[in-house]
Amino acid sequence: MAEFNEVKDSGQRQEFVTGSKRDLQDGKGYPTLIPTYPLRRLSRHYENGAKKYGKHNWTLGQPLSRYMDSLIRHVWAVLEGLDDEDHESAVIWNMISFMMTKKYIEEGQLPSDLDDMVYTVEDAKRVIENERRKREVHNGELPNKDG
Repeated sequence: MAEFNEVKDSGQRQEFVTGSKRDLQDGKGYPTLIPTYPLRRLSRHYENGAKKYGKHNWTLGQPLSRYMDSLIRHVWAVLEGLDDEDHESAVIWNMISFMMTKKYIEEGQLPSDLDDMVYTVEDAKRVIENERRKREVHNGELPNKDG
């Protein structure tokens, strides 16, 4: 385990009316502003998914487009007023999974071909080339989007 022998220091201080001093918190976020109600619902969505697929299934990697497709369908369900499942939490879950998968791809923890999002013509060329390579591996057939 790493030894921690000092406290990080930005060199800037905030002084409180009591005389207490702390390092500035600029750029560190405000977690206390995040409401707990949506976090509790999101936590239940994670629990329900874990029961169905296993606790860390999503970390094994899925194409980014799967998360985005699902996210958009859940947004449509919210807009249509459907209440057959927690579509709002599903939107948040899919965006978090999209963000984390993208981060894992960038860090080299997941394969780069999971980034199948197309924002530019160059992206389209990359995705088409990845599909061509998959066809070669799978005897001319493109595997289903799940595989």
